[in-house]
Amino acid sequence: MRLIRGGPLPNEHPDFPIVRRIEVALLEKCRGIANLRRDLPALMRQAIDEVIDAPRTGRVFASELEKTEKTYIGTKAEILIRNYFRLPKGILDLRIDGLDVDVKNTLGQTWMIPREAIGKPCIVVASDEPKRTFFFGIFIAKPDHLTAGLNQDKKSSVSVEGHRNIHWLLENEQYPKSFWSLIGEDATQQIMRGGSGTERVARLFQCVQRRPIHRDIVQAVAQQKDYMKRLRKNGGARDTLAIEGVAILSGTYDGELIRLLGIPPISRDELISVTANSPEEALLLRPKLV
Repeated sequence: MRLIRGGPLPNEHPDFPIVRRIEVALLEKCRGIANLRRDLPALMRQAIDEVIDAPRTGRVFASELEKTEKTYIGTKAEILIRNYFRLPKGILDLRIDGLDVDVKNTLGQTWMIPREAIGKPCIVVASDEPKRTFFFGIFIAKPDHLTAGLNQDKKSSVSVEGHRNIHWLLENEQYPKSFWSLIGEDATQQIMRGGSGTERVARLFQCVQRRPIHRDIVQAVAQQKDYMKRLRKNGGARDTLAIEGVAILSGTYDGELIRLLGIPPISRDELISVTANSPEEALLLRPKLV
């Protein structure tokens, strides 16, 4: 992503009074820049994953989205940002300290500004999925900060000169990788090539061991309504995995066993698969394999 970055605008910049006013209001709402840095990248991960909608579509990467769906990530980001800061909707997307502010998001290199937002303050958000980097800034969409041409929706884009006039609060921040990016494309394809929901779930827990797997991931892999049924014994993935010495542990029921295995705690909505690495671990896991 070739964003022109430069941190906050200097105090003498003509846009500084407005962008600083918005910055102060936002930081007051979230109780400081540290919380902003911690929370917003996770919100962007949520926005992207909700549009990918793996449990219902079988897709797992943002690159699989249609162009119109990528646009909807911006709507998701707007909603999550408004809720995070507990701000009302105004004439534009947000109302901050008495100002109407638009929210613009991109997975690319610039933002499209609608006619109603020209001359208005905008929160600009950018995410680079391959690099998992995140940007968050405030920008006044003045005509001389925008390109002259309009797209079919009669929107202008932020120009190179406009990029130099963004008041950045967060630049190049890492945001969480998706589960699928963590395990890699080869492992993902191996899992998803399973011919049935049960086979795909078995492959998931065989390929990804000692790493928490959320129920949503199981649902995405099973692609069936009763997705947890694919995990059960008597015909589910546990039967296949038990033969291979792989135990599936639950954050709800197996917290003490997980602790004894030296694995960090997992949430009640997560599972983890384990193959014994020692005779001691084999003894601990034996009840789960019979």
